[in-house]
Amino acid sequence: MKASNTHGHRDVNQRRKSGMNEQHNTDERYTADQHRKTDKRRFAERRMIFAIALPIMVQKITNHFMLLVDRAFVGNLDSRYLAAVGNVMVPFNAMLNTFFALATGLTVLVAHNAGRKDYTKARRLSQAAFFYFSLLSTGLFLLWFFGADQIFSLFGVSGEVRQYSSAYVRILSVYLIFFGIENAAASILQGVGATRPIMVSGVFRSVCNIFLDWLLIFGKWGFPALGLVGAALATVISNLLGVGLLFYSLFLRGNLPFRLSAKALFKPGWGLFQETARVGIPSGLEILLYQSGQLVLVRLLNEIDAMAIGIYTLVTSLQALPVLLYMGFAKATMTIVGQYWGEERFAEAKGITFYALKVSVLTSALGGLVFLLFPGVLLRLFTTDPEVVTRAAQLLRVSGILLVFQSSNIVAGHAIRATGDTKWMLYSQIYGTLFVLGFSSFAIFYLNWGLIGVYLTTMFDEFLRGIVNFFRFYLGYNPLKKLKKSRMISRMS
Repeated sequence: MKASNTHGHRDVNQRRKSGMNEQHNTDERYTADQHRKTDKRRFAERRMIFAIALPIMVQKITNHFMLLVDRAFVGNLDSRYLAAVGNVMVPFNAMLNTFFALATGLTVLVAHNAGRKDYTKARRLSQAAFFYFSLLSTGLFLLWFFGADQIFSLFGVSGEVRQYSSAYVRILSVYLIFFGIENAAASILQGVGATRPIMVSGVFRSVCNIFLDWLLIFGKWGFPALGLVGAALATVISNLLGVGLLFYSLFLRGNLPFRLSAKALFKPGWGLFQETARVGIPSGLEILLYQSGQLVLVRLLNEIDAMAIGIYTLVTSLQALPVLLYMGFAKATMTIVGQYWGEERFAEAKGITFYALKVSVLTSALGGLVFLLFPGVLLRLFTTDPEVVTRAAQLLRVSGILLVFQSSNIVAGHAIRATGDTKWMLYSQIYGTLFVLGFSSFAIFYLNWGLIGVYLTTMFDEFLRGIVNFFRFYLGYNPLKKLKKSRMISRMS
């Protein structure tokens, strides 16, 4: 009996061990399958972020290359043209960037609704935006066409440079009539992640612009040599061609998961646009505040000497090249995080943001290294004036370090906007503008640091806000308030 019982116990134990081993093997297979699925999902996410980011990068880089060629052409004709373009680009781009930021609301809402597969709502939001964006951009055309002289007087531009600036911007302003259409179309496409048409339109207009620059600035193939006026005409013509191509791809090529109705574009839905505006206005105010700070800087720089603004805009033009690379990742982050937020996939949204941050910082570090090592080589492409090259080279080296801090701030900021919390970035920009203007004035007028003082101040601002914005997104609450609470607890203890 005992032997039989012992044998029975052994059988039971063996079956238990066998069952435990089978369960363990099953758990291991399940864990391995989960790891494979996770790795596959992460690979797909990273492919998606590059698929969205790369067309944006190509479009922005070719567009910026077009602007650099334009500036190189007119700058080598007359250095006063360089100053005139510099005075135009800061306020004019301030206005365009504010308008682009306002359209952030459309991008975020389209992304949210595309993520939850509510394409009817995404379509209705898109159609309402076309009407109101076009109305706003027409108002901006009237402002610049009739008020150019007064605007440049306000910023301290005088003499021949002011005459050149006014003539240049009046021609550019014609494009603003159609800018609302372009802005709405690009925002919708970005919201659904279809950025390839934006790239095609941007590359096409850039190639056209460079060719027309050569034709109209220098008077080739029997055309008159129009100089600065020719540059403005080339920009307007190429931009209008690009808008037409973008409109065609949006309405006739089926690049959206929903179909837009051309008739509905003339039946504005004010309630729908209000929804877009509630999300977009804080972003618009944020960029308006940033650009207003840049306009005050223009005034401060014109107090240094007549060429300070030309040097500043030349350096920022070169600095923009690596910025446009990581800006592509930032825009892609906003699209993907927006779609994930609509699906309530919050953990995946944080993971893709962290990956975008790593790639962006690496990209900006490589660009900054080029600026640190070869500033003179880059600057001599645009001017042979030794004084300008010397002064600009110092700024370009500092901007190489600035890029690293700026990239983390921009990517984290776009992730925050994608959640629909655009007010936080507005508050962040209020602090940043006050800090940069206050310390820049101190550095210019009291420390006599000149342009370098502006760049050092900006670098510290980007560093600080980049850290705060990252933790704001990743933790989901204001890290500064948490820090204050922990300090109070430590003091009480």
